[in-house]
Amino acid sequence: MRRLLFIISFFHLVIPSFAQQGLNMNELFAGRIIPQERVIETRIRGKVLSKYQLTYFRSLRFKASDKEVAELRRLMKEDGKGHFVMGSDRAETKGSQAVQNYIYRIQLSPQGGKNRFLCYQDVYTKKSMRDVLVIYMEGNVSGLDKLDAIIKSKNN
Repeated sequence: MRRLLFIISFFHLVIPSFAQQGLNMNELFAGRIIPQERVIETRIRGKVLSKYQLTYFRSLRFKASDKEVAELRRLMKEDGKGHFVMGSDRAETKGSQAVQNYIYRIQLSPQGGKNRFLCYQDVYTKKSMRDVLVIYMEGNVSGLDKLDAIIKSKNN
């Protein structure tokens, strides 16, 4: 019985880590670019995501140096080749502070009957490190525009 519980627990922990397999950004999710102790990770599965037509959500939030950001942007662009991509790079002023906001979103090829999405954002202020957020999602939602519309409707 203990062996069966161990095997079930193992698959619940290991199977989600394969979701990003085949992506260049898997280097980040595997902890080979940013040390795990600098990363805040969130993983969500199940019913709570169904209202967004998603089955899996994984996010990493951390602070990164300019060198790390350059590497992450390069990996995102590599993953974006041949896929539908939405991106923006804009400077804003929030109060008295100048902010540069870089966003890159990819609709990846479906895998295992699920649509997959990879989103990246880094925000630069006059701090020494950039705030970075990377999100991987999968589910039945048809595209980035549809996902945006669902999120907006749930937030109103």
